Amino acid sequence: MTNDLKSVLFPIFSSFPNVLTFGSSLEPKKSIEGKKVLIYLDATGSMGEYCNETGECSKMILAKETLEKVLISRGYNYEIVPFNTNPLEKCTLEKLPQPHNSTYFSPLVDDLTERVKDGNYCAVVFMSDGLPSEPSEIARNAIKTIGNITREAGANPVSVAIGSDADGRACAVFAGNRGYNCFIKYRKDVEQIANDISNGIECNYFMMQNGSFIPIEADGNYYYVNNDVGATTIKANRFLVEKYLNLVIHKYMADVTQHQNLKSLVGHTVKLLDNIVDQTELVDKYNDMLKVIEKVIHDNYHTPGVLSAAASAYRQASGGQV
Repeated sequence: MTNDLKSVLFPIFSSFPNVLTFGSSLEPKKSIEGKKVLIYLDATGSMGEYCNETGECSKMILAKETLEKVLISRGYNYEIVPFNTNPLEKCTLEKLPQPHNSTYFSPLVDDLTERVKDGNYCAVVFMSDGLPSEPSEIARNAIKTIGNITREAGANPVSVAIGSDADGRACAVFAGNRGYNCFIKYRKDVEQIANDISNGIECNYFMMQNGSFIPIEADGNYYYVNNDVGATTIKANRFLVEKYLNLVIHKYMADVTQHQNLKSLVGHTVKLLDNIVDQTELVDKYNDMLKVIEKVIHDNYHTPGVLSAAASAYRQASGGQV
């Protein structure tokens, strides 16, 4: 059951949504007792290549170190299914196969369909470093399908793009609406990305009437933005202004042509607050956030992993927002 919805009406600015709506629902954390985490791990030949330009380690080693932080440190019950042209035998972290062969996503559909029949999984983590060897349309449809299968089974989808060549668009499709679409390229980011993956595994979601899933946050509420006032309206405070700006920036951050408009939106929105110090602090905070996201997009602009990189940069800059 949900409590009555509440809405905050923001001044209309450009084409951005101007209503923040929120309600309370289930516990913020998903019950994972007795459940397993399923990891589909890319084990193709390119995973043996360096993870970045410094040559600090291979992509497979970076993936293993990240998973060690997630699975071992946090004590999850897990299964790893490596894949290349087909899903391979499930294994432990200690027995990951040597990277070899090409990348095919479509065989994962039947494999996942069979595995989730018994409802044993609380989350499915998809980790890949590259574009598929099969036609892109077939691969994208497969990724979309396994994301839907995951959600229909009541499990959380979490994607991890490894390196700039990873297919960030496919990872975004798998993760779904505001889901956890992560990106890792350097060892220094292992702890941060491990935290993101863990949050993605344990996050609870509220299903909207249109079928989209909204994460339930630490305060027990779910939040979304649109242009419809369908609830009791309340006055904005700093917390709700930040929530609104976080969601709008998350929605439009991938389009760098909107960044100047987003900065103007921030200046326009903070005027709802009476405290001048709050206004100044929020303008500085969101200008800094957008600078970080702009740099990440610029550095990865011509790579397939740009969407995943931007999503991870946003989470880090926003203090862990999905």
